[in-house]
Amino acid sequence: MRACLLLFLTLLALLPAGLAWSISPTFQLHLSRSPARATTCEMQMELKAPGQLVASTLAAVFLLSGSPLPTLAVSGGVADFGEIAGQDMSGGDYSKKDFSGANAKGTNLAKSKLKGARFFKADLTGADFTGSDLTAASLENAKLDGVVLTNAVLKGAYTGTGLERAKDISGSDWTDAQLRPDVQVKLCKRSDATGTNPKTQADTRESLGCP
Repeated sequence: MRACLLLFLTLLALLPAGLAWSISPTFQLHLSRSPARATTCEMQMELKAPGQLVASTLAAVFLLSGSPLPTLAVSGGVADFGEIAGQDMSGGDYSKKDFSGANAKGTNLAKSKLKGARFFKADLTGADFTGSDLTAASLENAKLDGVVLTNAVLKGAYTGTGLERAKDISGSDWTDAQLRPDVQVKLCKRSDATGTNPKTQADTRESLGCP
């Protein structure tokens, strides 16, 4: 546990000064049965600073033989976008970008490349994704009221609730998208669940699995 505390203090020393950090650390100790008899200390911390969220996982491995300092490995990430409400970001390449928690109300993301982009808990109210490629994108827990998905490609996308409140889904491609059964039924009942996607040539109703 003392090594875990040392790791914690080392991280604090690396944080930028002048920011009001909110830190919630948790510690775990693991005793290995390997011949090296290594003890692994894993510390997971959620660091919050104004306008951003840093989720970091740190692991320190040190031998029982008495290594003075642990080996430190850090992994983590910060959302790429935060306050983008009403902005014109159309036509851009945002593949694999992280929009988690972003305020994207009314944002124009039409004709954009968004393959593998993450919109977890983002506010996409009224956002425009007309003709955008959202293949394998994550829309879980996002606010989707009034979102425009005209001719959008959502192949293999991860979704949750709220899609039924989209403004328009005509010409969209949902092939292999992860849809809740109740949401899928609601989408199939929509009058605009029609058309063919101009990029993939997929029929909207067929891609939704509508009867």
